[in-house]
Amino acid sequence: MALDKNNPIPLYYQLVERLKEQIQLGDLKPGDQLPSERELSDQHGISRMTVRQAIAYLVQQGLLEVKRGIGTFVAAPKLAHDTLHLLGFTEEVIQRGGAVTSQVLEQSLVVPSASVAGGLKLDTDAATVKLVRLRLAEAVPLLLETTFLPAALCAGLETEDLTTQSLYSLLETKYGLHLKYARQTLEATIANEYESRLFGIEVGTAMILLEGVTYLETDQPVEYFKAVYRGDRFRFELNSQRSIQVVEMPDVTGIKVVLG
Repeated sequence: MALDKNNPIPLYYQLVERLKEQIQLGDLKPGDQLPSERELSDQHGISRMTVRQAIAYLVQQGLLEVKRGIGTFVAAPKLAHDTLHLLGFTEEVIQRGGAVTSQVLEQSLVVPSASVAGGLKLDTDAATVKLVRLRLAEAVPLLLETTFLPAALCAGLETEDLTTQSLYSLLETKYGLHLKYARQTLEATIANEYESRLFGIEVGTAMILLEGVTYLETDQPVEYFKAVYRGDRFRFELNSQRSIQVVEMPDVTGIKVVLG
């Protein structure tokens, strides 16, 4: 069906929305190949350049992927990271029936930087276990994770095999460290040269940076973490609740103003 050329919404974006709807409804499934640019151009009554612009947008959004010399395909659905429930990457992927492995890039005892020591409320010369892991699901690199933990709370952790087991499960079962909550920040970033090599993606690819501190049931900080996620393969689930706070403004006019 041709697109509406009288609509103020750009034609490429109309095609984007139409293709997104087909993907969401299951008319286009992961792994399906899209028609060629010429076929899409004829179907929707638009130029091939407009089709190309729409496809490039959807590739950037992670909904489509281009296989050079073959065609354009519907990408695998994004993994959902639930920020409300404190689950490790391994636990989260396994819950969804996936297979997880890790490439351990660094696992050692180190004296942390001042910012890490401050986040963990440690003396500046206190030892921490530093873990740097490239996390993979179905053999695809998805997440680069750097973690610092107080060595005094998890003696010997620097020698544990963390290629397949969950760090959070290990902390709870072996060390009796029961995690309760995390304070974290989320921001958009782009892949640098080092990250592009690890993930096999282009420099400048959209990434998501999650950084924060995890706490025990006693409110003691136990983990300082920095995680870089592939922006085209993840979406973050957030729950928000409106909290109305009544504030009475000074009554200088005889009218009460209430902010909520």
